[in-house]
Amino acid sequence: MKEIKHKLGLWPIISISIGSMLGSGIFVLPGIAFSLTGPSTYLAYLLSALLVLPAALSKSELATAMPTSGGTYIYLERTFGPLTGTVAGIGLWLSVLLKSAFALIGFGAYLSVFTNVDLTTASLFILVVLVFLNILGIGKVSKVLMFVVLTCIIGLLLLTGKASFTHSFENFQNFLPHGFSGLFAATGLVFVSFAGVTKVAAIADEIHEPEKNLPKGILISLLIVSVLYALINFFLAGQFTMGELSGNLRPIYDFAVKVGGPIIGYLFAGLAILTMSSMANAGILAASRFPFAMSRDHLLPSFLGKLGQKSLTPIASIVASGIVVAISILSLDVPSIAKLASAFMLIIYIAENIAVIVLRESRVQWYKPGFKSPFYPWVQILGIFGLLYILVSMKLVGLYAILVISLPSVILYLLYARTRVNRRGVVGIRGARKDLFEEAPQSITLPHHYEQVDFSKKVNIIVTLFGRERSPETLVEVGAALVGRLEMEVAHLIEVPEQTVVRDLREEFTIVRSLRRRLEAMESNLDIKLRYDPIVSHDILKNVHEISSRLDCHWLLTEWGGRTTGAFTINNPIAWLKDHLSCSIAVFRDAGVRNFKKIMVVVQDIGTENVVLSVANHLSNVFNAQCTLIRYIPNKESEENVQRERLALFDTSKKLKFPANVLILRGDDKIKSLVSVTAEYDLLLYSDFRPNTYIDKVFGSRFDKLTSKAACSVLSIQKYVPH
Repeated sequence: MKEIKHKLGLWPIISISIGSMLGSGIFVLPGIAFSLTGPSTYLAYLLSALLVLPAALSKSELATAMPTSGGTYIYLERTFGPLTGTVAGIGLWLSVLLKSAFALIGFGAYLSVFTNVDLTTASLFILVVLVFLNILGIGKVSKVLMFVVLTCIIGLLLLTGKASFTHSFENFQNFLPHGFSGLFAATGLVFVSFAGVTKVAAIADEIHEPEKNLPKGILISLLIVSVLYALINFFLAGQFTMGELSGNLRPIYDFAVKVGGPIIGYLFAGLAILTMSSMANAGILAASRFPFAMSRDHLLPSFLGKLGQKSLTPIASIVASGIVVAISILSLDVPSIAKLASAFMLIIYIAENIAVIVLRESRVQWYKPGFKSPFYPWVQILGIFGLLYILVSMKLVGLYAILVISLPSVILYLLYARTRVNRRGVVGIRGARKDLFEEAPQSITLPHHYEQVDFSKKVNIIVTLFGRERSPETLVEVGAALVGRLEMEVAHLIEVPEQTVVRDLREEFTIVRSLRRRLEAMESNLDIKLRYDPIVSHDILKNVHEISSRLDCHWLLTEWGGRTTGAFTINNPIAWLKDHLSCSIAVFRDAGVRNFKKIMVVVQDIGTENVVLSVANHLSNVFNAQCTLIRYIPNKESEENVQRERLALFDTSKKLKFPANVLILRGDDKIKSLVSVTAEYDLLLYSDFRPNTYIDKVFGSRFDKLTSKAACSVLSIQKYVPH
């Protein structure tokens, strides 16, 4: 099978993106927006562009991480699971179709310039023609559209240039006739004008160097169209009063007539008809692919995914899309269609911003975007709350849009799709997993070139490798020291998206071959016993649970994942392990130290440190290291209490098999005091058996801070279960 050639460069991307935006948003919407906010309409367009910017950056990131056809539907389904995928797919389908309905009404309005025809009749007639063309398979937008778009841009710029000579600033005296509420309502209304800016992301797999060209193309096209929209609406306000322009469905025609005369008016009316009919055609073509793709993913009935025998087009999906457009034209007025389309897009853009946060914070292995949104997560957070504010300002329209999308989608999922799909999405996989306690551990299916985990031989410790370890060999060596060099299982977990069929992976990963060779050499040189099992999976946390349960291990050792600078953690893997596993858990943070000769052991509660002392015994023996028992005492404690704690610490040191030093550490802040002495040691050992609170899971516990700030390597015992 021949692969698609990645040949789209920067300028084709800009052309496609601009072509997806220009249309009814400029030819029809200004007149409706003027009725809401008057001459400040150009500000509403600029505000909409600013609110689109975070979503544009987020979608650029998502597209370079998942360069596959399907766009937003794929991103949200992979992130939130099939239920959200169903809601997103239906929402995208409706938003694109409403935009097409809006374009067809605009087509009818401008057609009335040439002939006295009923607007609804003209819109329905062209709809039937477009549906028929799409069924025949000749509905794709031709290169002529690019010429029309370019001509349209040049013509509009020339028109505004000429209008500047007769611009009247008197029309701006009543700048906000309905206050800021009117401005925000208009912002929500015109939001649909920018709906096509990220549509090019759906063909990211056909773009040359998408990590560079895709974000540049989206941002440049957004800038060009934003300036164009603002200029046109600014000069429109200088030519017409609010009363003259409010509710006008063909404002560009009247603008052209007033500035350039009747012939220029006819020319722009013709351009508007060509542009909006092409947009409606492209909308029906794109929208029909959502039910088609969803049926292939078993979220909608299968007949929507069948192709015509001759045309090779999804006939049922195209017809269903045409019916929705027809219902919209017949039952909704122009402002309602525009508001609903905008509301749907607001919801989708909010979801895209949230998706970036979820994917980054959950740290799934396969999420490796070529482009990363700058100023994360603040850009996404501002985008989410800004879009929510505009959605709320739309009042009942926003609520109605949510209900129209969510209720039918949820019902459809529960009645049809729920029993046909078993995908969870990243949120379902990384969240609380009751299914792990309710289901018996299942066998682990691996690609044919990976070994099957041998569950017949029990092991004392499992060392998990997730692919981001600083030195897998060091982690394995610490694991061997932890259990006195008993046999261990090294589970190398490789995560792939749920849509990837694991059994179809034919070649062994390069990192697997490399790591197997290194561990075999290590096993021979250090005289340790280990079993190395690479596991490719959609659900690596479930695999960790299954392996630990079936091997009946005592310890699980993993490397501390750390925290991303400037981010917050909505998923804490260590907290997840503590909540779900029934074995003891140790976490190692590798600071690059390769010889552990000085170990500091933090004794928190005298008499309850048998576990950490037992581990210290093992490490001292294996590494031939000197241990120092350290206990923190606040400065406010009396000297008498300090002496009592020092004697108790001396008694505790006698439990060790090797001579150890003791140190009483005084200070006003426990973490700062402990961090200050870590530079004198090679390894910090402590235990933290406290249950994780919600705050700990989100922002990290105080011992997470100790682990992150320590100058030496750290081994923390997070959970201990007697074996």
